[in-house]
Amino acid sequence: HAGLPEDGLAEAVRRRLALMPLWTRAYVGASAWAARWAAPLAFLGRLAPLERLSPRERERLLAKLIGARPAIRGLFLGARAVVLAACYAPAAPPAPPRRAAGEPAAKPSRSRASYDVIVAGSGAGGCAAAGRLAELGARVLLVETGVRAASPPDAFEAVLRYYAHGGFWSPTGNCLMPVPTGRALGGTTTINSGTCLDPPVELLAGWERESRGAFEAAEFGGLLAEARRRLGARRAPPETASVSSTLFLRGAASLGWPNAGYLDRAETSCSGRGRCCFVCPDGAKTTADRAFLEPLAGRPELTLATGVSLESFRPAERRGGPVRVRLRGPDGAASVSCRALILACGALTTPYFVRRQRLGAGWRSAGDGLSVHPAAKLFALFDERVEGWKGVPQGAGCLDPELPGLRYEGVSTPLEIAAMTLPLEGRALREWMDRYERVATFGLMAADSGRGKIRYPAGPRFPWVRYDLHPADTFRLSAGILRLARLFFAAGASRVLAPFVTAPNDFGGADALRRRDPKATRPGELQLMAFHPLGTCAMGRVAGWDQRLAEGVYVSDGSAVPGPLGVNPQMTIYALGLRLAERLARGSRPAA
Repeated sequence: HAGLPEDGLAEAVRRRLALMPLWTRAYVGASAWAARWAAPLAFLGRLAPLERLSPRERERLLAKLIGARPAIRGLFLGARAVVLAACYAPAAPPAPPRRAAGEPAAKPSRSRASYDVIVAGSGAGGCAAAGRLAELGARVLLVETGVRAASPPDAFEAVLRYYAHGGFWSPTGNCLMPVPTGRALGGTTTINSGTCLDPPVELLAGWERESRGAFEAAEFGGLLAEARRRLGARRAPPETASVSSTLFLRGAASLGWPNAGYLDRAETSCSGRGRCCFVCPDGAKTTADRAFLEPLAGRPELTLATGVSLESFRPAERRGGPVRVRLRGPDGAASVSCRALILACGALTTPYFVRRQRLGAGWRSAGDGLSVHPAAKLFALFDERVEGWKGVPQGAGCLDPELPGLRYEGVSTPLEIAAMTLPLEGRALREWMDRYERVATFGLMAADSGRGKIRYPAGPRFPWVRYDLHPADTFRLSAGILRLARLFFAAGASRVLAPFVTAPNDFGGADALRRRDPKATRPGELQLMAFHPLGTCAMGRVAGWDQRLAEGVYVSDGSAVPGPLGVNPQMTIYALGLRLAERLARGSRPAA
């Protein structure tokens, strides 16, 4: 694809494989074997390796693989991702690690075996709770499995280093839909776009009614405002907007879509590098650790331990009694105790501990009720130079004026990531890649109607998730893709590549979109990702409305959110962390 010599490509692939955990390397190896040997026989009836097929046969085979059933396509995409990312990666040395000035203590003190609070996980909910409790005088230990992230020049390297499972993890179900989450200090806030959207007020009012007042919408509104203040959330300025966002707003104005505009985000002095999701190279994005931990530099109340994970614990046997906690880090296992343990491991991991320890009356429901935002993105070709990988990625967006629960938001797709995600193969893929400087990208996501579940037959590191895309969401996403395509044609696009893995998906004009019937789309035909996993230890079902799971054990992450939000969830999770911290500090524990 990129004209690399064979030995240079092989070395680039080896470097990326070296960053992967063992199971991921095994998956990529199986993927390569299947593409080379099994696929020619299964799809073409040829008992020959891939490299011995004629160019026309290879083209046919690759087209069949990209449009195959989700399980088969998922196997093929492993090797495809590694090779294409290596072909299109920038030639630049690795970035040196960035350390924040005045970072809190790097590991627990060996002289202290007891803390007031231990927080497991440094995402939005974990950092907010830990930082606020330390401000209020509690002795807090915050443990994070990952490390502090540094921004590499290669976006795919950032994925391999700082995304959970190297970005190669997807639920089983009726579609292929990877779920990216962060594995670094700051959790997913280190790899998100920094977008700050409050939950709908009617949703908060519904939680208040459902909880019979245990959840107070007015109080939560104040906590959202406090989180915004700490994050420095502000409207993305037009001067750092991507050309993709500008074209989206042009198309929205042409079609008369109301409320399309720039979005609020957590940043200071952003230069529009377009790398938010691959670790901000300038440190301009306000992540959870920057907002809540760095202001506590030098304070003895907060101890931070990176590269350390929660292994097990035993809840308190009586109110006010100690919680016994076992941690594991580079130096081995350590046993500590605390008065309160806060689980902030994320919606995909926290349920493991709830189920293992049988926390509370609702423990059997932990892992059920998984809600995500199924999402897709399309590519639009213009006559003008776009450079869609530059500028604030998620700087603009809006709700669909006709499809409830569907939201459009910008994305930034660097060259090496685009090569992996374009739903094309062979010469068609190369044609789009050769014109990529003139391509705009934009995304959409749905508040899901279906629910998934998560279990842990092999422990917390290897969760099994089942999620089937609901028919209503399949239609909304398909219809939204076509509506977004019309918007970009209204903005002046000459071609649009839509996220369908089967033809037709490459459209030369708005009239050509009639060839796609959104009602006829099957879930497996959509090229999707799923963002913002929530609800697996939901308040009112698994946790109490006070976020309590058991005596001395609480939850402060997306798993506690009772259902889909329809907006990016970091503001909601930050506010949940502050809410829990205030209540623990007051010693208040309202009835659930």
